[in-house]
Amino acid sequence: MRIFKSHSLMSLVNGYLIDSPQPSNISYLWNFGSLLAFCLVIQIITGVTLAMHYNPSVLDAFNSVEHIMRDVNNGWLIRYLHSNTASAFFFLVYLHIGRGLYYGSYRAPRTLVWAIGTIIFILMMASLYWPNWMFTLTSTGHNNKKNILFSCVARTSQKPIKLNKSRIKAIYRIGPHDKDVLCVLVCGMLGDWWSDEVKGQLGNSVRFNIEQGVCNSAYIHYLTTFFYEKGYTSYIVPKLVKKTIKDEKDWFNYRLTLYTFTSLLWIHNSFYKEVNGLKRKVVPDWIGDYITPFGLAHWIMQDGSRQRGQGIYIAVNSFTYEECIFLRNILQEKFKLKCTIVKTGKINQWRINIWKESMSNLTEIVKPYIINEMKYKFLDYV
Repeated sequence: MRIFKSHSLMSLVNGYLIDSPQPSNISYLWNFGSLLAFCLVIQIITGVTLAMHYNPSVLDAFNSVEHIMRDVNNGWLIRYLHSNTASAFFFLVYLHIGRGLYYGSYRAPRTLVWAIGTIIFILMMASLYWPNWMFTLTSTGHNNKKNILFSCVARTSQKPIKLNKSRIKAIYRIGPHDKDVLCVLVCGMLGDWWSDEVKGQLGNSVRFNIEQGVCNSAYIHYLTTFFYEKGYTSYIVPKLVKKTIKDEKDWFNYRLTLYTFTSLLWIHNSFYKEVNGLKRKVVPDWIGDYITPFGLAHWIMQDGSRQRGQGIYIAVNSFTYEECIFLRNILQEKFKLKCTIVKTGKINQWRINIWKESMSNLTEIVKPYIINEMKYKFLDYV
């Protein structure tokens, strides 16, 4: 093994790893520094790999994470390795500092080493706020330096924010959003949900609403409880609103209104487009990712109608024939359901007819998510 001492590069490795003099009282507690270096290498490798697939924008952040978890080979492993190594890094940092304090590593002749380590620690903790600054800068869209500086200070001075606080600004409700919540909202936009864009000083936001008749009170109450528990609304029961049309009898609906969110504006912008000078609801081309069994169940509970002895009609009256074909193809390809597009009796209005032959399959798909009061739509099959 003479080459380890004669070779110019290997002699450095040998002097550091093999022949390096060590104190007689050294113990395993001196391994924390090398373990931190090992964690840092893992963080850099996995971080660079994840950055190849991640898109840090309000519109695409969630989708890119889902892409990493589901589509990238071993993406789930890389992501979990990155996040858990980050936790281990902090754990080892504090153990490393504790060991230095216990053994007096801050005393001469190691004072300079301790000071450098302290500076590195302070910079590491300060860097934790950098993602919050970047989110505020990219999401406000302001060029005014005074506004940007204020936004950064306000964002970094905030404590961790819960979604279910009514006085929190929409721009601070950034999630992460539950996939079930997104599926209900996206599939609900095909049904009875609508959204309103709300203008704001730091950026626009969106508010989602749904109304159901008193006959569907069980469903709207279930939906309100669902979003209340997720932290998306401030009340646990829907509001009763009076509807009035001239020369007609008054009636009442139940309404659910969610908090305003800047981070959900991408859903609103994807569904509402200007066509021939008028703003109308369209079907986004990415919607297939969110028509899950859970989302499909809510779509049917809102807009599905039972045909005794036959299949189920899903109302898609506000969409064009081409968009209805697109939705039908998703149901056929994703859930193997036999569907056709049929007329409603009104000009340019359509509905999706799920055949009787596919009802058993459909029932098995959505049965776990259909509330008891809505099972009448599957009366012949449940």
